[in-house]
Amino acid sequence: MSSAEAKEMLRSLVRAARRQGPSADPSALADQCAAYLDGLDGPRRVTCYSSYGSEPDTSVLLARLGDRGYDVLLPRVTDDNLEWAPGRGPTVVSAMGIAEPSGPAVPLLPLRAMLIPALAAGVDGARLCKVGGYYDRVLDSLPLDHRPVIAVVVRDEDVMPAGTIPIEPHDRHVDAIITPTRIITCVTD
Repeated sequence: MSSAEAKEMLRSLVRAARRQGPSADPSALADQCAAYLDGLDGPRRVTCYSSYGSEPDTSVLLARLGDRGYDVLLPRVTDDNLEWAPGRGPTVVSAMGIAEPSGPAVPLLPLRAMLIPALAAGVDGARLCKVGGYYDRVLDSLPLDHRPVIAVVVRDEDVMPAGTIPIEPHDRHVDAIITPTRIITCVTD
């Protein structure tokens, strides 16, 4: 079985588990994310995303970050890429069903951190994304000398042992996993 086939099988299993499993506590998730970000150096500027579907609810997190003085950028899909706009402005629902910012695009950098979605994440920093490679392209484009911390936001049940998530050449690892009950610093080889 190829890595791509193994990833698709794992995606199906994780999606089924999310449909049947508990939702993440939005307030506890916001507490963990805010604590993690407050412990990092850098500008009070971060990315996050508007959750949809089975993703952990980020509505409380977005409000909490704004209340704590963070400048939060949200993504929107433009062609096959993501662009970023301030999260405090109006949003529109995209063709994909995601609330996206409708304000003008702004440069991504500088950032303290990027909070990104995933279906699952391994403690080795591997992440299982939905498909499309939007975030992989963004992460790949970041200059190494100005790369912000990259953290995925998932349920506790979505954290997997090292080596569980198949890796393909285009996949980019993350630095941390944030759940409602813990913050995991990823150990990469």
